[in-house]
Amino acid sequence: MEYINFHTPPFPYYIIAGSALYRPGDMHGRRSNIGLFDMIFIEYGELYITDGEKSYHLTENDLLIIKPDSTHFGYKRVSMKTKFDWLHFRSQGEYYYSSEFHLRKEERKSLNSYEDRKGILTLPIHKKLTPLERGEFVSVFSKLISANIDKYQQKEIHNQVFLTPLQCQELFFKLLSFVQVFQPQKNSSELLAANIMEYIMQNYHNHLTLEDIADYFNFHPVHVIRCMKKEYGITPNKALTQIRLDHAKKMLITSDLEISKIAEFVGFNTASYFNRVFKEYAGMTPKEYRRQHSQEENSNIY
Repeated sequence: MEYINFHTPPFPYYIIAGSALYRPGDMHGRRSNIGLFDMIFIEYGELYITDGEKSYHLTENDLLIIKPDSTHFGYKRVSMKTKFDWLHFRSQGEYYYSSEFHLRKEERKSLNSYEDRKGILTLPIHKKLTPLERGEFVSVFSKLISANIDKYQQKEIHNQVFLTPLQCQELFFKLLSFVQVFQPQKNSSELLAANIMEYIMQNYHNHLTLEDIADYFNFHPVHVIRCMKKEYGITPNKALTQIRLDHAKKMLITSDLEISKIAEFVGFNTASYFNRVFKEYAGMTPKEYRRQHSQEENSNIY
């Protein structure tokens, strides 16, 4: 199976939606490099369509996402009355295709991105909705449809949709929720390391030791260290220290709190220990760091 993986944010955004009614003998037209993703959902009937080098015979409840940079066309005429819905959407962010659930190597976990982590929205190129999913999916889709192509009447009807752009985007997100697939964890080590990192992020300001973390997850401390080093290249204690110091740096720049108060807030027992560790990591004391950034900020005022 093939997937589209969107780096988010930004999220894909809705452009326009419509429906098409085909007679037996009709065939989908040929289009190239339209610059938009085209989502097609078969309400009933069938559709024969080629996208790039791959051909699909779509039947009831099939959903297909056509790539924006490919040529797609009908390769065979339909043999029965067919109705399908279509939706165009676009992404201004980066995306890539894959043949399995995975994150590219550079998109795997990074300690430095713990605050501004980007997600991956994964959509299958081809999926068959269950009968249970179909009902609500079609209901949501119908609210977005503004163009109806009727081959029986040989006309295209444009309806006015009384929805704000935000409402359209909300409905589009609902549709994606039926289609989206989630990144499975490859192994228990990866899952444990991700959970440990999340736990540290949420509790860095508390008294926290390796033993506390190991007890919380019911694993031996050695196993906890091994998993963290494998997935993040760092021990839990070093991750905790770096997270605390990153928060301290922000507070030194953005607040007037005493250094001892900042040390306490981010989880250090004493100001002297905080000063020593901070200098080891930053190459200067907290006081020097604050003064330096204060001078830089003043020099940028104009």
